[in-house]
Amino acid sequence: GELIEKGYDGVVLATGSVPAVPPIKGLKKYYWAEVLKEGMVIENKKVLIIGGGLIGLEVATALLNHNNHIVIVEMLDEVGRGMEAIEKTLILKRLKAGGVEFYLNSRVEEIVGNVVKVKGEKNFEIDAIDDIVLTTGMRSYNPLEEKLKGKLPVYIVGDANKVGNAQGAIRDAYVTAREIK
Repeated sequence: GELIEKGYDGVVLATGSVPAVPPIKGLKKYYWAEVLKEGMVIENKKVLIIGGGLIGLEVATALLNHNNHIVIVEMLDEVGRGMEAIEKTLILKRLKAGGVEFYLNSRVEEIVGNVVKVKGEKNFEIDAIDDIVLTTGMRSYNPLEEKLKGKLPVYIVGDANKVGNAQGAIRDAYVTAREIK
């Protein structure tokens, strides 16, 4: 209401993205990529990483430096999909040398206490998990779109429109800015 009352011609929404949290029964406490921030330290724990993409592998590498036992569950048939080949090879070599366990074609179905139930080619459980890190991607976050639709022109840019990289978001914003008259 206030935007219309003040006579704005349109609104640019650049509200970004939020972690995509999969519907896992019993998932209550977890970390996200904040474990990569300086000062955030998980040490001497058994850590489950859900998602084996680029971020999942980076998180695993960082956690390995702090004497953690790492378990990665990935629903696809490979980890690091889309990564540059040399970088992927070097990271995987380091993770395997560090004893990281990989479960591919698998998904976490339920968490009961510190036991994780996994469904894949075989159903199994991983026990004694101390911490969980989600690296399952991001989803667009644009809570104002529905409220503003039909009231004035709405332009959605960046991750709020489609999750991508910074270069795409900048291009998106540039194109949108040129369209606004």
